[in-house]
Amino acid sequence: MVEDYKITFCGCGKVIPPERLEMGKRICVSCAEKLGTPKVKGRMVFGHKTAGSIEIMSADSWNANKKYFIPNGPRSSVKNFMRG
Repeated sequence: MVEDYKITFCGCGKVIPPERLEMGKRICVSCAEKLGTPKVKGRMVFGHKTAGSIEIMSADSWNANKKYFIPNGPRSSVKNFMRG
């Protein structure tokens, strides 16, 4: 089956990949890196013992909550996160 793709170009003349367009991005990767656009971050979330999922968040949200995601010190993970 042949799918029709619309080719979209960035202002610099490079092709914007269809995956970026699906995410709502309107500039190519090279231009985004030059602009210093903050990267999207993520973390693994386990609702149960298996089958973790990925939570994707903005750089601002990550920075506001990273103390809950990154363990600190030689203690166990549970104690690190309970200290808050």
